[in-house]
Formats: sequence, C-alpha cells, structure tokens
Amino acid sequence: MSPSGLAIGCCAGPADLAVLKTTPGLDFIELPVAKAMMGSPDEFARLVASMQLSALSARAVNVFLPATFKVVGPDSRPHELAEYATTALDRARQMGVGLLVFGSGASRTVPAGFSRDRAFDQFADAIRLVNQQASPRGVTLAVEPLHSEETNLLNSVGEAAAFLKQRRLDGVRLVADLWHMECEGEQLKVLDDLGDVIAHAHVAAAERRAPGQATDRIEEFLRHLRQAGYVGACSIECRWLDFATELPAAVARVREAAAAAGWGAA
Repeated sequence: MSPSGLAIGCCAGPADLAVLKTTPGLDFIELPVAKAMMGSPDEFARLVASMQLSALSARAVNVFLPATFKVVGPDSRPHELAEYATTALDRARQMGVGLLVFGSGASRTVPAGFSRDRAFDQFADAIRLVNQQASPRGVTLAVEPLHSEETNLLNSVGEAAAFLKQRRLDGVRLVADLWHMECEGEQLKVLDDLGDVIAHAHVAAAERRAPGQATDRIEEFLRHLRQAGYVGACSIECRWLDFATELPAAVARVREAAAAAGWGAA
C-alpha cells in the first residue's frame, strides 16, 4: 500500500503496463474486463504473463460489458449474461481480482418507450445473477452510478444506495466516482452515511482531467469517505493528454490529498 495509507490505482489497459509499473506510489491497475480480459485463452494467458512481469496487482476491474451487450430492454440476454459472467469471473479470480465494477452505462440504458419499472427489475436481476457468480469466487460486485449523459438508470450515489436496499441486493456494494457525482451536482455529504456500502472510489480533476493538471475536490471527497469509515481503494479514472508524463503527478496528487484527508503521511 502507498505511504498515504490508501491503496491507489489507475484505470488503464495492458498496453499501459510499461508506464504503470515504473510509476512511484502506484499500487494496482484497474483493468477493463470487456476490452482486456475476454479474448481467446491464449490472449488471456499473455495478459496474465504480462501482469506477473509488471508486479502490479489487478485489485479491481471495470468496463464489465461491451456496449452492445444489453441487460435491460427487449434485447436483454440473461442466459448469455450468466455465461459471460462465469468466464469473466473465473478469469478475474485467476488474476487475484477482488472487486468488479459494474458500470456499463450503455448496457443498462433504458430504451425509449420501454417500461422503466421493468428496466429496474431487469437490472436488479442482472446484478443478482452476476453476484451469484462473483461471491463464491471472493469477488465483491460494486455497482457504479453514472451521470445522465452515459445512462438513464441510476445516476447518483444516493439513488443507487436506495436501489440496493429496496431490492435487497445483499452483499452488493457501490462505487463512488467523484467526477460522476460532480456532473450530477450530487453533494459529497451523501457519502457520510454510506461507508459500509461504498466499496471502491474513482477520482479525477475538473473536467475529468488528470489529478495535478487542474483544480480538484479530491481531498474533500476522500475526507468524506474516510470519516464515513471507508476501507476500500481509490483509482484514478480520467482523460489523459500525455499518459506517461501526467501519471506520476496524478498519483502524487492523490497521495497528497489522501494524506491531507487523514490517511497518514504522504
């Protein structure tokens, strides 16, 4: 774990490993499932080998489903989802992944004219199905609220927390993403009562730029999480202009913010 006392990762792909493994203070990579882990057995074996050489852990994974894989609406495919989840989570377990982020905004967007009540039912069923595969493999499933330009279903942390409770999705947790919260105008104080529900965090600077390259509210965000009793990790998820140049400064900025928020000395 980094000296800040908070494990710090980066959402990135296998092609970025050369830069990631030489970045001081970076603890893990958050890989995209659909783009990096669902290839042929030979392709997956090469990914595992590359990860082993990098010495980075794959603590968490995201981008669970490709945009064309629908879990709500008339084109939802629960049987195919079960097969997909089995493969994805078997591979996640092989890589030592502990948390699966379920964002996949396009996959869960409610089509025009389709019943929203039915869509919520379908999404709850999809979450249960995936969690039935994740839990026995020791992987925590965390739903990520996404802002309204990415999906029209579960846009805020507060709404998503209520959804999990109402649907009795026991054992399923949430991701708190600072940028998505800012896009929706959601107050950070909503995090104060959700320390036991939030299992993972994403951060970026203003306009989703890299931390260290623009103003940010990362310290405030992390302080709310720490005071809520949060025990998860934090991944940088942003738009990079120059990945190799910006990454070290981004990690340093998050470490600094974590220390200022009470997670030990940077």
